[in-house]
Amino acid sequence: MSPSTGSPGFSRIDRNLAVRAATLALSAWVAFALASLWHVQHAYWAAMPVWVVAQASRGVLLERALFRVVGTLLGAAAGFGLLLLPVPPTAQLALLGLWVAASAGLTHLLRGVHGYGALLAGITAPIVVIPSVLAAAGSRELALARVECTLIGVLTATVITGLMTPRSPRRAFFGRVRRACGDAAAFAARVLRDGLAGTLPEERRILAELSELEASSRLVLAGSLEGYRRLHDVDAMVVGALSVMGSALALARDGSPEAAGRRHLSGHLERVAAHLRTAECGGAAAELPAPGAALGPPRLTDGLARILEGDAALRGPDGGGRHGLRLPLARLAPHREWPQAIRTGLLAGGATFLACALALGTGRPLGILLAFGVSIFSMVLGTMTLPQDIAPKLLTGVLTGAFAAVVYRIAVQPAAATTPWLLLSIAPFLLLGGVLRAHPRTAIAGVDFNMCFLLASQAGSAAVRPGTAVAESLALAAGAVLMAGGFMLLPRRAVRQAREAAAVIRNDLRRMVAPDQDPAGTDWRARSFRQILRLALHLGRAKELGDRWPTGLLATLNLGHGIEQLHLQPADLPAKAAALASLGRLAEAPREVAGELRRLADAEPAGPLGPVLAGLAADLEQAEGLLRFGLA
Repeated sequence: MSPSTGSPGFSRIDRNLAVRAATLALSAWVAFALASLWHVQHAYWAAMPVWVVAQASRGVLLERALFRVVGTLLGAAAGFGLLLLPVPPTAQLALLGLWVAASAGLTHLLRGVHGYGALLAGITAPIVVIPSVLAAAGSRELALARVECTLIGVLTATVITGLMTPRSPRRAFFGRVRRACGDAAAFAARVLRDGLAGTLPEERRILAELSELEASSRLVLAGSLEGYRRLHDVDAMVVGALSVMGSALALARDGSPEAAGRRHLSGHLERVAAHLRTAECGGAAAELPAPGAALGPPRLTDGLARILEGDAALRGPDGGGRHGLRLPLARLAPHREWPQAIRTGLLAGGATFLACALALGTGRPLGILLAFGVSIFSMVLGTMTLPQDIAPKLLTGVLTGAFAAVVYRIAVQPAAATTPWLLLSIAPFLLLGGVLRAHPRTAIAGVDFNMCFLLASQAGSAAVRPGTAVAESLALAAGAVLMAGGFMLLPRRAVRQAREAAAVIRNDLRRMVAPDQDPAGTDWRARSFRQILRLALHLGRAKELGDRWPTGLLATLNLGHGIEQLHLQPADLPAKAAALASLGRLAEAPREVAGELRRLADAEPAGPLGPVLAGLAADLEQAEGLLRFGLA
């Protein structure tokens, strides 16, 4: 096929890849050159930040660069602080392990790019402490030089790659949010019109989409104050979508004439869905009732209002504004993966201390590189959601980078006796690293190829014997092999994370049924919405579950709403106290508790308490799958 008849798409992709690869290689080369010309020790450290700071969008790049600088300074301060403590080396290494453990754990408690600062704080401290404790005098000056190199690399990468990095695709992201909320409105319309039969697959799909959008919003909108303000609009629409879906399920399972009369809402919901699915983000809104108009039960009305207000804001110029807002800001509880944070902290901190103690005990110089590898790669893998998927790619990048470093040190480094020849000698390897980092299929392995190559090649250092070059590269790679192999043998399962989220939901519901609990004074809604999103996110990643998701995700929202309504009933009603006592066993025996609630409801034919108890019984039956999920 002649070039003129080839697909323009492929040529465009090839050009974009070549430009990005060249930009990355140039940034790393310039950072290395600046550090070399300024005679900073171990100048190759300056090229390392380039490969991790570079991002697909400018906002994430700028924010990641900022948090890398902040994390590096915090980690360096902690490292030098540990070195100044008048304690034995073993105690210094133990305190280093605690710092690494705390930093690794924080990566699962901080959202978006913020966790990157904690990661760098955890990585930088070992860079300062390990060589100073395990090596000869002068290592503190080397540690300070490595911090200087990191700052040089971050600034260089931010300036050079920032010019070639496109803006974040916010408009397209807003469109995805609006379409997902449109799907939620259409789901609610179908439930009100046709009932619950056959709706479970669509419920799961929409929940998975909403959870993925909410989880990625911090990265898409990073890098500007306006982007973070738009997070409130995204959260409002996600909360509104969950409220609309949950309230529709509650109406569908209510067989009263009043509920049957509300099915005219399905037509309105379908118009809302059509508007959200088709209207352009910058276009005019369809003829819809004003947000907040009373169209049905308060929860459904509030959910629709949040969707329409968020939609109006996102359709405005440059993401719009929250002018004329009448509703309080929608709130999601902070995303906190506490069990995961504890496991990651124990693993990273413990592995770092053991590797350092081993190096201290043996007194071998290779032990320093092994300790470096263990501390760095335990942090990197431990912060990932599914490290067993990434570990093989990381291992591939590390091993190929170590091999390239051996080739460089044996065949090239002896000839690079002057600074100009040094800069020329490393350029082809950086260009290869740029291609690997830029290509989508090798991007993950490309990061570790470059990092390991630069660490093991020690470009700019004096030439060494071939045996030493091989031994040092193998020592560094051994740390990665130990950690990657460990994660592959003991993989983290999304199913376990989903079970942990389900346990949090159960515990929150148990706390809500305490007789002295005041749900109006708690954040149960914010916590419930967060846990449903978290649960849907982990279930979507749990490939081993297939379609066997637990039922009742949305029903738990209705269950919490029903418990709140129960607390609002007069305190002197005997049936209220009996219902709260029964609900204490909602997870252990949901069907039995539902039967007890129905008997109590039958004994209250008049008054508002009977419908509340009957609704709670129905919600319990629908939520049984989730309430029992993960229990033996």
